[in-house]
Amino acid sequence: MPHRIDPTAKAIDLPEFLQGEAFFSELRQSMIAGRSFVADDITPPVPFGDKSHVYITLYQAGQSPLRWGARRKTFSQTVERLRDKLSTHKRFAEFTVSDASACKIMLEIVTERESVADINSLETNRFDAERFEPGVDGLHFMIGDTPWYYMPTDGFTKSHMSMRQIYTWLAKRAGLVSRNAKQDEAIEAFKQKATNIEKIRSVAYLSDGDGVVPLYRGFPMPLSNSMDDLTSAAGKSADWLIDNMNPKGKFLYYYDAFRDTTADHAHPNPNYYNILRHSGGTVTLLRAYENTRDEKYLDAARHSFDYLLARTKVEEGQPDRQYVFYNKKSKLGGTGIALVALMQYYRLTGDDRYMDVATAMARHLLGRIADDGEFIGYYIHPVYDDGRPLVDVPMEMRRLLFSFYYPGEALFGMALYDLHAPDNDALKAELRAGGRKALDFLVDVRPERYPDLFLSLPADGWLMQAIEAWWGRKEMQDPRYSGFVFSDAKQMIDHMYRDDNAPYDDYSGHFYYTYGDHALPDGARAEGLVAALYLADAMGDSEQRAYLEQSCRTIACGLMQTYNSERSCYAMIAPEKAMNAFRFKLTRHWVRVDSVQHTACFYFRLLRFLENKSGA
Repeated sequence: MPHRIDPTAKAIDLPEFLQGEAFFSELRQSMIAGRSFVADDITPPVPFGDKSHVYITLYQAGQSPLRWGARRKTFSQTVERLRDKLSTHKRFAEFTVSDASACKIMLEIVTERESVADINSLETNRFDAERFEPGVDGLHFMIGDTPWYYMPTDGFTKSHMSMRQIYTWLAKRAGLVSRNAKQDEAIEAFKQKATNIEKIRSVAYLSDGDGVVPLYRGFPMPLSNSMDDLTSAAGKSADWLIDNMNPKGKFLYYYDAFRDTTADHAHPNPNYYNILRHSGGTVTLLRAYENTRDEKYLDAARHSFDYLLARTKVEEGQPDRQYVFYNKKSKLGGTGIALVALMQYYRLTGDDRYMDVATAMARHLLGRIADDGEFIGYYIHPVYDDGRPLVDVPMEMRRLLFSFYYPGEALFGMALYDLHAPDNDALKAELRAGGRKALDFLVDVRPERYPDLFLSLPADGWLMQAIEAWWGRKEMQDPRYSGFVFSDAKQMIDHMYRDDNAPYDDYSGHFYYTYGDHALPDGARAEGLVAALYLADAMGDSEQRAYLEQSCRTIACGLMQTYNSERSCYAMIAPEKAMNAFRFKLTRHWVRVDSVQHTACFYFRLLRFLENKSGA
């Protein structure tokens, strides 16, 4: 599978009996008519024997899947058995089997089995014989005298990414614990009751209208990775933000397509919302406008500003300063990304309706830089100083308010104000002076003050964007700043699965903290890398540019595996709700406004670069 933006990506070969529409078409007709499935001459895609258990699953929007598994002497006899069990099932009438576009059929055949001596040895973050890879590996086991199969594609279709999630689901599915049982109870019950455990692998194929597509990790192949594919995905994901914006200008924050719920897995309050990610959604709409000049994105951005600006306040005793206040907090990054969005709007339109509040936000951010150059992460936090404004913050409290993201978000907003705001030269000079002081702290002092908070995989994509943007001012062109960008970029790439080190085909273009980690798709870090690419180009560093461009292409292709295309939404109960958004993970069906934001913005910037600089 190619891991580059390449319009000539080759299709994966299908077994002969699945080429065209004959197999699934005949299967549909035989189920509808209640007649035998004549398939004596079918040669299965793998040698068929005692290990070759087969499952056929019906998928249709609005319905829970209908699945049956069996193994008979021959592949044809097995398919006939499955046809009979499915067509006589009490739920069969719920599916419009005659409509190939509505009812998808999956054929999955077990190809490998390997005994597992100790169930506790299976894990997902180490490359050895005991590794279990969700979506690639499955399980066969016994509960008493009853055999059970957890098929490899279940990792994708059931939205699982860890052994704990799998064991919990299986324990509840097998009736070992109640549906409301806690995870630890369910896991313990499964480990006590499951015997004769085998790790299995399979091949799987999905009917797709009148054709057939192979699946890898449950995801349809071949992967779409052309320039046109990326352009379409970026634009449609921005449209998804608009389509899911409410009348107040608020984005759909979170959607779990497997559970068909907007309840966030990370927050118990179903009404939770994050104002930083709100502004990030606005930035996405503005990047979409920049690439398309479609006015609908500006209209939606202005609508989102209505929601944002209703949540700004004026500093006490400082009427010329404003900050974003949400959930009883004023985060440095909240005002920082808000200013980014406001200034991107002005940069693209010249419309100054928001400039007064943008200026007040810029002054607020400038005032959050301590004498030593450290940004204070919060202006108001309900846990500290009884929720009053934090002005003179002692050193021991600064660590508690530390964030890797907020300073970069603030500096990016300040840089855009300096570069694009009309007039106000005195404030711009202050912003540059304050920006240099903050950058000096971040580059030189922060690693020494907070060394234990740094991880192997850098997370400063916003700061990389800020430095790249401010390179437009000569006095901000410090080699220490560009050195930071390129050093972080290299460290990110060094912690990225690539074609030459990826253990699975679809790992290339995703990150890891420790080699062996489950693949980490990350549009936010990708945004930092594409900023590094722009910076290398601005500096005329052709070698650095080529290195970064190839890495960005690899990431761009990898992230397409998290795109909810119409084809890849086959297992979702309400596919229209998640279609065209980007998922968090390869197998997790969580969508959040920022999983769309970062990937779409990365695509928009990379596509502009390739079109303008590479002639791609």
